Amino acid sequence: MNKYIFRYLDARGAHLSFIIVLFVLFLSEYSLKDIRVIIIYMAFMAAYMLMMVSPKSWWNEKKYFISVCAIAGNALIIHFIYGYPDHRILWPLLYILGIAEPKWSRTTDILAVITLITIFFMMMLDKVSYGALAAAVLMYFAVRNQSLLRDAHRTNQKQLAQLNASYSELQQTSVQAMGYAALTERTRLAREIHDGLGHQMTSLIVQLQALKLMIPRDPAAASKNIDELLKVARKGMVEIRLAVKEWSEEEKGHGSIALKGLVSQFEANSLIRIEYKEIGSITEWTVERSVIFYRILQEALTNILKHSGANKVNVLLEEENGHVKLIITDDGHFSGDKPLDLGFGLRGMIERCKSAGGNILFTPNTPHGLRIEAVIPLES
Repeated sequence: MNKYIFRYLDARGAHLSFIIVLFVLFLSEYSLKDIRVIIIYMAFMAAYMLMMVSPKSWWNEKKYFISVCAIAGNALIIHFIYGYPDHRILWPLLYILGIAEPKWSRTTDILAVITLITIFFMMMLDKVSYGALAAAVLMYFAVRNQSLLRDAHRTNQKQLAQLNASYSELQQTSVQAMGYAALTERTRLAREIHDGLGHQMTSLIVQLQALKLMIPRDPAAASKNIDELLKVARKGMVEIRLAVKEWSEEEKGHGSIALKGLVSQFEANSLIRIEYKEIGSITEWTVERSVIFYRILQEALTNILKHSGANKVNVLLEEENGHVKLIITDDGHFSGDKPLDLGFGLRGMIERCKSAGGNILFTPNTPHGLRIEAVIPLES
């Protein structure tokens, strides 16, 4: 707020200085002993300065019309009676109209034409100078264009600030969405552990209790059951290791675990079978990279669901040579006979990849369907 106020005061100071310099030049042509000349010029200068310092919110079409007609009319009448001031006394008025708010441009343009006509009439009372008239017109347009450019710059800065704020909100929303997807995946893992490993452990406990009773009665049969119990225990250990691995990956961030959660969400809410696979180890990603891959996969699955007519989707994730590769293929009806229609969503995927220094390709899948391959470096 303070920065805006200082800029406002600096602009007003520059405009007022311009007016003062003009009137100093005007008065230098007259004898300062003539009090009447000084009073007339000071009156006009005061009127202009009052217009300058008036808040922009105070002005409207009616006030501009009254002010311009009053100043131009008095200038013409005084010049007709005394022979001075000359037409240059209205140049500051053109300047003020030029720096007016763009929302009043239609009104100020009309008033500028009225002012120029008044200047021409004042010239006719002395000597018409088409060069001076052209200079007045050029001055108005130069000041007007500068004012419009300055206003456009302010508007662009404001829109840029709003865009940055929206981008920050979108990033935050993306992180929250990835968190929700990660929570979905964690819930799925917990359910699988409960339904699979939990039941196995329960069965193992029951069989161990039976084995305890069987050993004194039939040691040979008990020995055979031990092998079965070992198989159950080893299978449970495999599931434990898999769960620990996936949970440890989640601790690194929302990268691949969020992609898995997103796949689970889409598969649960559609009739499409989605197979997710990782090749090799997946390292920790930055939040920015995680958001990019999450949005790419989300947009790809959304397009497949809406437009492809696919029954099956394969999602492949791989890290190689400092790059992350995400490949999404479907068995939809796209054949490549016609160019792919790059709508808003697909263009957004391209822009996201480019913003991270990567690229994305859309090619036909064999025998039919679409193949999307996004490759992004792990570091910018």
